[in-house]
Amino acid sequence: MRLLFLALLSLLCASCASTRKQTVESVDILEIKPRYIEAERFKRITEYMTGAEHKGRRVIIRTDAAQRGGFYFTLILNQDVRDLPQGTLIEGEFFTPKSKDAQTHTFELPSKRPKTKEISIGLTGEDWPVKDDVPAAWRFTIKDANGDTLETKQSYLWSL
Repeated sequence: MRLLFLALLSLLCASCASTRKQTVESVDILEIKPRYIEAERFKRITEYMTGAEHKGRRVIIRTDAAQRGGFYFTLILNQDVRDLPQGTLIEGEFFTPKSKDAQTHTFELPSKRPKTKEISIGLTGEDWPVKDDVPAAWRFTIKDANGDTLETKQSYLWSL
């Protein structure tokens, strides 16, 4: 009886381990929260000890990796960021006080991603020099490594 039980348990474990994760073909951006964040808000206690930024369970992508303060858009997805395919790109288009023309930035998701449904995208450094300004309009497009669009979300003013 034990032998039969162990054989069935082994078979179950092997079948669970061999199931493939389905490829994500679409994702929904449920909400986008825009706001200015000071550089100091990103410091954690571990950074004082190690000198390296600790992002924890956050995915943070910046236009200038050396600068933390800036205007951030937090994209809240309907599924875990880890489920997105490797090579996923996020294209951000913005009308900012810096220029009358739209700025376009392409961000690649890191290969190692924590378990979260949020992605924070920051316009930092020269891309956001004035603290109190806000973008007039924006649009985000999530694309897989082949360039196929998984999702697009824009502000109301973008469509005008």
